[in-house]
Amino acid sequence: MGKDLVKDNQFEDNTQNDSSVNDEDDVDRISRSEDGEDTSLTKPEEELAKVIEERDKYLAMAQRIQADFDNYKKRNKTSIAAAYNDAELETVGKFLPVLDNLHRALDISGEKGSSHAEAICKGVEMVTKQFTDILEKMGITEIGGEGEPFDPMYHDAVMSVEAESEEEKNTVTEVVLMGYKTEDKVIRYSMVKVAN
Repeated sequence: MGKDLVKDNQFEDNTQNDSSVNDEDDVDRISRSEDGEDTSLTKPEEELAKVIEERDKYLAMAQRIQADFDNYKKRNKTSIAAAYNDAELETVGKFLPVLDNLHRALDISGEKGSSHAEAICKGVEMVTKQFTDILEKMGITEIGGEGEPFDPMYHDAVMSVEAESEEEKNTVTEVVLMGYKTEDKVIRYSMVKVAN
């Protein structure tokens, strides 16, 4: 019985050795390519290199897309601000005739000497001042007028008159309709008479 146990243990040892040899043979067969080169290390390294290359490609693409989006946001923000500013100035331009009529009312009411006319004149002066203050808060100023040199960037000559002296030549003698501007844009040119 003791001999039988020894034989059984030897048989088990032999089968274990045979299976480990078979496993090693399989590994050798798998790790060697058809031409006999050892590819067990190069294949994972190649795959890793491919994955890293692909990752870098997608990372660069994502960075470009992010930069494009940031540029788009900046351009969009600028164009929205410009559109808002243009709309604001266009609106102011539509209100200017009201201010012109107030100025005319002041001119006419000042001619009459009655106390009723003085009350109207005072009320129109207050409205005109309020309107002018609002324009100033919006950064809108009147374009200079009488006595200033004619500037085609700000003035629109609607009439010309004879200059009384050489110094008066090419100067504004009268403002027919007041012009308005912001720092960088003319809302309405001043309509003026110019001495020639």
